[in-house]
Amino acid sequence: MEDKNNIPENVNIKDIIDEKYNNKLDKTKIISNAISIAIAIVISVIVLYALYIIIQPTLKNTFSSSIFTDEQLDRIEKAAKIIDEDYLYEYDTDKMIDGAIEGMVNSLDNPYTYYETEEEYQDSLNSGSNGNYVGIGVHLTFDKETEGIKVLGTMPDSPAEEAGMKSGDVILQVDDIYVNIDTYSDAVDAIKGEEGSTVKLTILRDEEVFEVDVVRKTITENNVTTEIIDDIGYIRIYSFDNGIYNQFKSEYEKLRANNVKGIIVDLRNNPGGLVYDTLNILNLFLPEGEVLRLVDKNGNEEVFKTDDKEQIDIPLAVIVNQNSASASEIFASAIKDSGKGVVIGTKTFGKGVVQYVRPIKDHGAISIVAAQYFTSSGVVIQDKGIEPNIVVELPDELKNDSYVSRDQDLQLQRAIEYINEQL
Repeated sequence: MEDKNNIPENVNIKDIIDEKYNNKLDKTKIISNAISIAIAIVISVIVLYALYIIIQPTLKNTFSSSIFTDEQLDRIEKAAKIIDEDYLYEYDTDKMIDGAIEGMVNSLDNPYTYYETEEEYQDSLNSGSNGNYVGIGVHLTFDKETEGIKVLGTMPDSPAEEAGMKSGDVILQVDDIYVNIDTYSDAVDAIKGEEGSTVKLTILRDEEVFEVDVVRKTITENNVTTEIIDDIGYIRIYSFDNGIYNQFKSEYEKLRANNVKGIIVDLRNNPGGLVYDTLNILNLFLPEGEVLRLVDKNGNEEVFKTDDKEQIDIPLAVIVNQNSASASEIFASAIKDSGKGVVIGTKTFGKGVVQYVRPIKDHGAISIVAAQYFTSSGVVIQDKGIEPNIVVELPDELKNDSYVSRDQDLQLQRAIEYINEQL
């Protein structure tokens, strides 16, 4: 029988005790580490849960909208899911988003606010950048009464003029596009095209509706013509676009060098254009002072002033009509309010809002009405227009003609009379 109490020879008792003690320490250490890890995991879970409770509302707001309610966002998502789950064919999500943005913009029912896809936006940036484009040579705006495209004027020697189009014509259809508030910008774009191609327009003139085919060609815009009439300088501005300030200043200085005794600025059928160029031209005529105020939806104001570097010292008359719009109205109102000249003709069109183009990074842009103008005397231009100092009507059969012969042009005749009265 083995004696369990016998210790083998050559074995040190201390070594046996140390081995047993160390084994015990190792087991205790393992158990202690396991307990520590378990506690750490529990604490981490508690902390993470607490953080989730704290930041969860913030995370939710990250995926919500400050404009749309959760219910409205849910409707959009549900519509997209219906398409995704049920639509038989493949679809393009970017194209869907473009359509959604266009739908939002169209719902505003404002012809001056519209969405352009990236391709359309790039085309608009490049079109006419050098003063040239392919089209028919017309100045256009939206006609609220018919929801058509109103012709404010035709350019000299343009395809539109050659085809017999007149100021006041309303375009009801462009090829196969019926014009309304939703299709307005598309229809305007469709009037442009390739050199030598033809566009078919359906025109409303008074109560007559007719069609006209117009052949497109390259249009080079020269927006200023001048002449001297009985020692009076006559300047016609067709629009305030494409380097208009330099064009105007050059012609104006030529007239002053000829010692004209007065100046007539003709803005009839002028649809407007660049506000800053308009202000630069006004700097040639007016003393220092406020010209107009631009006010946005939050009541923020931007005040535009002339700088008094020079001002006109001879009689000045500005001619306007029912088709003078936007920057033309700014120009006319500034001359009227300053007292440096008079406005002659009929009440202007009444477009006193400014459009900003807001790009959506690599995905087109929105051209949006963002502010309206007030004249220095506080008049709201939008939908009201500018009343002339001296009202002169043309006969009905002539009021929409782009060009009226001198002997029939009662408005020009009255402007000449006014200049002579001041001498």
